[in-house]
Amino acid sequence: MKKIISVFLILIIISCKGEKANINNENNYFLEFVQQTDQYIYLYKIDRNNPSKIDSSKSNKGIHQFNINLMKSDIFLVGTSPEKSVLFIASPNESNKFLFTNGEYEELVVTGDSNNILLHKYFKFRNSIISQIQGINTPNEEEKIIARNSIIMNYQSYIKEFINENKNSPCLLMLLGEIQNPIEFKNELMVIKNVVQEKFEKQKYLNEVVKLIEQAKQQEDYIFQQKNRVKKEQNIRKELGINIGAVAPEINLKSPNGKLIALSSLKGKVVLLDFWASWCRPCRAENPNVVRLYNKYKDKGFTVYSVSLDQNKDKWLAAITQDQLTWSNHVSELTGWKSSAGKKYGVSSIPKTFLVDAKGKIIAYDLRGNDLEKKLSEIL
Repeated sequence: MKKIISVFLILIIISCKGEKANINNENNYFLEFVQQTDQYIYLYKIDRNNPSKIDSSKSNKGIHQFNINLMKSDIFLVGTSPEKSVLFIASPNESNKFLFTNGEYEELVVTGDSNNILLHKYFKFRNSIISQIQGINTPNEEEKIIARNSIIMNYQSYIKEFINENKNSPCLLMLLGEIQNPIEFKNELMVIKNVVQEKFEKQKYLNEVVKLIEQAKQQEDYIFQQKNRVKKEQNIRKELGINIGAVAPEINLKSPNGKLIALSSLKGKVVLLDFWASWCRPCRAENPNVVRLYNKYKDKGFTVYSVSLDQNKDKWLAAITQDQLTWSNHVSELTGWKSSAGKKYGVSSIPKTFLVDAKGKIIAYDLRGNDLEKKLSEIL
């Protein structure tokens, strides 16, 4: 759906009166397309995100008329080519007139069916969002991300509001590709599903809606499982006496060269106790961030104590080299989930981290990415 929408973001559509007198029968949609050009004007029907040419017109007066026979709404394009076309939704017993001024899309005027007025309202706002994102002007990458996220949040709020204000319009279909987090649009997705079932031919777009609804359900199930896991881990930490504020239990395991390294030997430094493994994809994905923060704060009293749940020494060492984990505090028993250190800390999934202060007390756990950096910047 995004592919369709992106071609037509420059459209400007203005509501006025229709042309119903030209409709030949009750199932027709009538379109009058006015553009001074010596080229053919083509009518395209969208089929599986691809435009299919279904009619054409050439006129010395620049007036091109099309009658579309259809039982329910559907998506079409009209113009000299798919890339230079107006996207519109045709519905039975409706009509539109598209008028170009100077052949410029920005000066396009459309009169007729109000559904295309709503479609323009959406396109116009989306254009403004793109312009705002492109207009972010700051050399600071963090500020740029914050500004971009703020704009996108406003956009998502607009989409939610738009759907709820226009619950019966077939143009809601065009918003599907813009929903970033389906679980936040559970109710709105049901609205779009109803519109698709009622308004569109053979419910041809229903599968796209159903997929997003299923994604929302999967996200909801995942969040429920995560909440249960967090609650279970909280109970385990309480039983093991490793809640925030508690002294971190001692770990004294061998490094790759057989040297014992005790966690307590790092007192005086802020330590990220990191349980990981070479086979753990989320762990490996987070490693570049840990490396970056280690290099940034190592001279300010920060280090990492990495406990591997690997069983294969060669794979463990290869991962250390590949991910450039340059700190010296790497230990493992090479016993996988039977790790004595893992049992002390109630580790049932990885990555699992505990942040230990200079006095050896646990001050945070499960910090990653920006959250870890924010905490380190506070205490260092």
